[in-house]
Amino acid sequence: MKKFYVVRVVIIVVMLVVLTGCGKQTSLRPEGAVTANGGRIITDMAGRKVTLPQQIKKVYPVSPAEAVLIYTIDPELLAGWGYHMGADQSDFILPAYRNLPVLGWISRGSTGNVEEVMKLKPDIILMVSDINQANKDYADELQQLTKIPVVFLDKEMTKMEETYLVAGEVLDRQKRVVDLAAYCRETLTMVKEKKTLLADRKPVSVYYAEGRSGLETEPRGSWHAEIIEFVGGVNVAEPGLPSRGMIGRSPVSMEQVMTWNPEVILIGYFRDGESSSFPAIMGDKAWQNIRAVQDKRVYEIPTGPFNWFDRPPAVSRLIGIRWVANLLYPDVYPFEFRSEVKRFYSLFYNYQLSEKELDELADRTQRR
Repeated sequence: MKKFYVVRVVIIVVMLVVLTGCGKQTSLRPEGAVTANGGRIITDMAGRKVTLPQQIKKVYPVSPAEAVLIYTIDPELLAGWGYHMGADQSDFILPAYRNLPVLGWISRGSTGNVEEVMKLKPDIILMVSDINQANKDYADELQQLTKIPVVFLDKEMTKMEETYLVAGEVLDRQKRVVDLAAYCRETLTMVKEKKTLLADRKPVSVYYAEGRSGLETEPRGSWHAEIIEFVGGVNVAEPGLPSRGMIGRSPVSMEQVMTWNPEVILIGYFRDGESSSFPAIMGDKAWQNIRAVQDKRVYEIPTGPFNWFDRPPAVSRLIGIRWVANLLYPDVYPFEFRSEVKRFYSLFYNYQLSEKELDELADRTQRR
């Protein structure tokens, strides 16, 4: 009997530990009470209590990052885009959503018109950003100003799975986000596990080229280029470079790039009238002494419909993580470009890529 009693106690203790662990695992998800009018009280990822309406039919994104998130969950909920897309971007958007209104941004330092947002009467405003006191205060101010509930989700790249699960709860799209969250977990876990294999290697050096001439970049520590170090590379641009505030894009000299002499160059650029610096980098005599150019390891970052690497810091970076990891360490990070890109676009964008479209995406990312 004594032995049986001990076994029962052990079982009960184990069950309590498991239940406690489960409680911690889901503590950040919205689990609020129902209000008198049928709405819900939730706790967002910043720890803010927010009262949601009974039904959510339209969501205003404060920046492009939120727009991408909403579009991947349910484009019917999206009130509009935050910027004008180029033709080679919008072609990957489902036809019914290509001509949604361009709303502008209402985050700090942007030009969005709060009054115009209020006229749209969205059910909630979605904000994805770094969780800190300043941003929490801004979310509260925005909610007070517009009288529209503001839900704050975490921008942290390693929190994408959790962000999807919370967004699914908020938007009542729990079934839809299960597969999206699973892809986030699969991608981030893959990098975490395989990155240990790089412990004894010298990191591959990478220069992130921005601007028409390729002489703008993002230093180490900037979220604009965080994928490089996340997958085990090293960003050659040191911290402390002068930047343009929220925009970033620190100007550098050709002499500085030559001193860095990166092994790989990733090319990014804005689409509003700015062209790729690839012709300048590959054709200018000054660049020919750079190791990446000599080894033809210069790559344009795909942007259709959303950038794979930067601007915005959206969930579209998931495919970028896999792509960059494979570029830097192909023997460590396997990446079947055509099948994986096709899978990603189908899952996240509900878009079936044609073979021609795959060819065009692949052409930009091949070694030159």
